Amino acid sequence: MNTSWLLELDRSRSSYLLLASLAGLGVAAGVLYRVGLIGWILELLGIVVRGSIRKGFRLWERWLAWASWPLFVALAVGFLFMGSVASDSLPGLRIGCGLAPLFMGTIACLAYMFIDIERYEVERGHKAIHNPLKGQTQATHLARYGAQVRVPLLVAATVAIIGGFALLNQGLYDIVGRRWFAVGDGTEQPAYIDFLAYAITKLLGLLDVLDLAKSRHWLRAEFIRPAAWPASTLLAAFKAFFSLVLLQQVFASLRQGKLLAETIADFWSPHVPIHERARNALAQFGGGAIGPLLVSLRSVPSLTKEQRDQLPLVLATIGPSTIPALVRHLHDPQEHVRAVAVAALGLLHAVDTVPLLAGLSQDPCALVRQSVAQALGTLGSARTATSGVARARVLRLGLRDHAKRFWLARRSRRATPEPPRDPVELSVETLEAAFADDSAAVRTQAVQSMGRIGPPASTAVHGLIGRLKDNDETVRCEAAEALSLVGGSAEVTVTALIELLQDASGPVKAAAARALGSLNKAASPAISTLVPLLQDREESVRTAAAEAIARVGPLNEAATDTLAEGLESLDTVVRAQTAEALGTIGAAADEAAPALVEAMKDENDEVRAKAVEALGKIGETAAEAAVPGLVRALNDQDNRVSALAAEALGQMGESENGVVAALIGSLEHLNPQVRGNAAEAIGNLGDAAAGARRALEQAAQDEDSAVRGQAIRALGAIGVPTSATVQVILAGLEDADPLVRAAALESVGRWGNPGEAVVNDLIPLLDDANDGVKIEAILVLPKLAGATPAVLAGLCRRLLEDDSTSVQTHAALALGRLGPAARAAGEALLQAARTGDVSVREKAMRAITLIQPPETIEALAAGLRDACGDIRIVASAGWMRAAVIPKEAVPDLVEALRDPEVQVRANAAHALGRLDTLPRDAIPLLVERTTDADEGVRLNAATALKLAPADLVGAVMQNLLTDSNSRIRLIAAGSLLATGLANPQADLALVEALGDPAPESARPRSNWSNPSPQTTAHFSKSWKIAKAERGHPIYETP
Repeated sequence: MNTSWLLELDRSRSSYLLLASLAGLGVAAGVLYRVGLIGWILELLGIVVRGSIRKGFRLWERWLAWASWPLFVALAVGFLFMGSVASDSLPGLRIGCGLAPLFMGTIACLAYMFIDIERYEVERGHKAIHNPLKGQTQATHLARYGAQVRVPLLVAATVAIIGGFALLNQGLYDIVGRRWFAVGDGTEQPAYIDFLAYAITKLLGLLDVLDLAKSRHWLRAEFIRPAAWPASTLLAAFKAFFSLVLLQQVFASLRQGKLLAETIADFWSPHVPIHERARNALAQFGGGAIGPLLVSLRSVPSLTKEQRDQLPLVLATIGPSTIPALVRHLHDPQEHVRAVAVAALGLLHAVDTVPLLAGLSQDPCALVRQSVAQALGTLGSARTATSGVARARVLRLGLRDHAKRFWLARRSRRATPEPPRDPVELSVETLEAAFADDSAAVRTQAVQSMGRIGPPASTAVHGLIGRLKDNDETVRCEAAEALSLVGGSAEVTVTALIELLQDASGPVKAAAARALGSLNKAASPAISTLVPLLQDREESVRTAAAEAIARVGPLNEAATDTLAEGLESLDTVVRAQTAEALGTIGAAADEAAPALVEAMKDENDEVRAKAVEALGKIGETAAEAAVPGLVRALNDQDNRVSALAAEALGQMGESENGVVAALIGSLEHLNPQVRGNAAEAIGNLGDAAAGARRALEQAAQDEDSAVRGQAIRALGAIGVPTSATVQVILAGLEDADPLVRAAALESVGRWGNPGEAVVNDLIPLLDDANDGVKIEAILVLPKLAGATPAVLAGLCRRLLEDDSTSVQTHAALALGRLGPAARAAGEALLQAARTGDVSVREKAMRAITLIQPPETIEALAAGLRDACGDIRIVASAGWMRAAVIPKEAVPDLVEALRDPEVQVRANAAHALGRLDTLPRDAIPLLVERTTDADEGVRLNAATALKLAPADLVGAVMQNLLTDSNSRIRLIAAGSLLATGLANPQADLALVEALGDPAPESARPRSNWSNPSPQTTAHFSKSWKIAKAERGHPIYETP
C-alpha cells in the first residue's frame, strides 16, 4: 500500500536538509545570543536552579539535619519496606511510602550541592570557616554541616530516590497507570522488584544493551517499559534530576582539580602575597592535596630553607589523614619529597612511623637524614608510645582463676611475632648512631633532637660527651645544651662541661656556661672555672658565665679572691668588666661587696659606675658594706656615678636614717637624672622614708618632668598621704606631661578608698590623649571604684573605640578582673571578641569566660571558629567552665575535635563529656581522638566516650587497655566492666593501672561502676580508690 507524504525527499536531499537545519539553528542561536535572549534564559535558569538548591537545603536543615547518613538510610529503607509489603488493597500507602524517600533523597542531594558550593567558595577565599579577617563572609553552614554532608550522604540520598521512584511507579500502576507501562508478556502482576529494575535500567541506560543481547539471541530478558506519556514524563524528570546531580559532581571535580593545580602553582610563586594565599589555602583541600603537591615538588630543582620549613607545616596542618600518603612518599626518588614527607610525619606526631623513619637514617641524601633526625626528636619527645606493661605481674599476685588464660596467652604469644620496639628507645638509638654522620648538619640536628627528647635519652650521655670534641663548633654548642637536658649522672656531665669551658671558641664556652647554669646547684664545682670567664674578651661569654654563677650558687672564697684581683687589675677595661660581671651575678656575689666598695674609689669613671651599679644589683645583702660608700658616691664628680648611687641606695632596703637624709640632699642636685633617681630611691624605701615627704612635695614642683613624676610616684609609696600630699598628687593629674599624670594616677591607686570626688576626677583620664595615662587609669579605676556604671562605660568605650591595641587589651583585662559584676559589659566584649585585633579578641574572650555575661554562649561559639589558635583555646576552656552547655554549641564543639591545636581538642572532648547524652556524630571523632598523640586529648576523649552506647565503643575501649597512660587504662577498664560482661583483659589492665606508681594513676578521672567479682575479691581497696576519684580538665585557659 502506498503512503502519501507531505514532503518526500531522497537520501541526498535529506542529508542536505539536515545540515541546513543545523546551520539555521546555529544562526538563530547566534542572533538570540546577540540580542541577549539566551543569556537571559540561562541567567533565569541559574536563578531557578540556585533557588531550588537553597530551598532544598533549607528543607533538609529543617527536617533531616538531625540524621546521620546511616540513620538516613535506615529511615528510607523503612519506608520502602513498608510500601513494598503493603497489600494490593492499599496502593495509596505505596504511593505515600514512595514519595517519602523520594522527597528525603531529593532534598538531601540539594543539601549536598549547597554545601559543596559553599566549600568551593571557602577554597577560593570568598568565605571563611573561622573568624574572617580579610573581609570574607563566614561559611556558617559548612562549619556546622560540613562533616555530615559528604559523599556517604549523597550515596544514601541516591538509594532513597531510586527506591522511592520505583515504589511510586508501582503505586501508580496499581491505581491508574496500568496502561502507562508495558509489562513484558503481561501474564504476571509486576512486583516492587520489577519497578526497581525499571528505575535502575532506565537511569543507567542498560535497556539498549539488553535489547541488543536479545536481538543476538544471547539473552532474553523482560522488563517494564514506559508505554504512555505520564510514565515517560515521570521517567524524564527522574533522569533529568540525576543528570543535574551528575553534572554538578563532574563540574565540582573539574573545578576542584583546576583550583588545586592553580593553588599548587601559586605556592611556588616568588611573589610573597601570592605564595602566602596559596599556602593558607592548601589546607582546605585536605588529604587530596598531598599527592599533587609532592609530585609538583619533583619539578623544583632546589628548595630554600624557608620552603623546606613551610612545606611540612602546610602538610601537617591538613591533619592525620595525610599520614598514609606521606608514608607512601618516604621512598620517593626525589630527595626533597622524602625530606618533606619525613618532616611532616614528625610534625604530625605519627609515632607509629618511627620504625620507617629509622630506616631512612642511612639515606644517601644528607637533607633527608637531617629531616629524619629532626622528626625523631619530635616523636621521641611526644612519648606517646604504648608502654610495655608486663601482664604477668598480675599473675604473681595470686589470681589463680587466671591460670588457664595465662597458659593460653603464652601459647598465642609463641605464634605471634615479637612486639614492636618502644618508639622512644628506637629514636634514641637511631639518633645516637647519627652522631657519627659525615654531615655536620645531621650531627647537629641529631644532638639537638636528643636534647629535645630529654631524660628518656639519658642513655646517650656518653655519646653526647663525645660530641663535645666534634670538629664542628655548632655541634659542640648543641651537645653542651643537650647534656643539660637529658639528665644522667650530674657528676659526669659537669666534669665534661667544665672541660668544654677551655674551648677556644667563644660561642662554645658560652654554651657550656649556659648548660652549667641550667644544672643549678649540681654544677657548684664549676664555679672556680667559670670565674675566669668573667674577664673573657667576648661579652657573650662574660654574660653567660655571670648568669651561670648566679644560678649555680654563691661565690666561694677562692672565687671571691680571684674577682677581687680582677677589680685591682692594671687594665681599666678588666676592672670595669669584672664589676659588671659581679652585678650580673647579683645576690650570689655578696661576698665581693667589700671589693666593689673599694672599686668605687677608682680613678676611672667607668669603673666607679660599674661598681656602684653592681652593688645595687646585689641588693640588701650588700647593704652593711655598701651604704656608706654609696652615700659618698652621691656627691661623685661624675653625674652618672651619682645617679647610679641614688638608684642603688633604693635597693638597699630599710637602713639608717643617713641614707634618707643623703637622698633628700640629692633631690637638689644640679643634674636632673640624679634628682629623679634620688626620688625613685626614696619611694623604693617605702614607709622608712616617710621623713622625706616635704622634700618630695617640693620636688613635685621641679622644672624637669621626669623628676616631678618620680617625686609624685614616691609620695604614693611612703605611707598614708597628708592633706598637702593629696593636693600635690591631684595637681599632678593635670600636669602637662603625660608621664607625670600617669605617676599621679599610680599614686592615687595606692590610697585604697580615696573618696567619690577623687574617683570622679579620675574618670575623665580614661579619655586622655596619651595611651600611657589611659592605661594607668584603666588599671586604677576598677580597683578604687569597682564596677560602677561610669567605670564600665569608660572601659567599654576604650575597648571599642580606642586606636591603641594596648589600651584595648588593658580595658578587656580590667573588665575581666571585675568578674560577674561587669555583666553589663557583655555586649561590648562580644563585639571586641568578634572584630578586634587578635590580641584584643583573646583578652576579650578571657574576660567573657571570667564574667559569664548573657552573651557568653554566642561569644564562645564564635571563639571556637576563630582563625587564631590561642583564642580557640580560651573559648574551648570557657566551655569547660560554663554552667551549662546548650545544644546550639554542640556542633561547634564536635567540629573542634578536628582542631589543629592540642588544647582545643582536649577541651572540646572534656566539654562534650559533660553532656547528658553524647551526640552520635561526635562518637566517630572522639574515637579518632583516642589515638591522638597527646595524652590529655586521649584522656578526655576516653572519658567522653563513656557516654556513648557500649556496643559502639567497646572495641575502642579494648584498645585503650594498652595505653601508656594509666588513667586512660583505668577509664577503659571501668567502661568495659560497667557492661557487666566478664573481661579478663580489663581486669588485668585495672590491676596494673592501679599498681602504677605514676602520679596520674593515683588520681584517675572516670566514675566507676562495680567491677567483676574476681577483681573485687582481690583488690577491693584499689576499687575504693578508683570510685572516690573526681575528674578535672587537662587544659585550662592559659
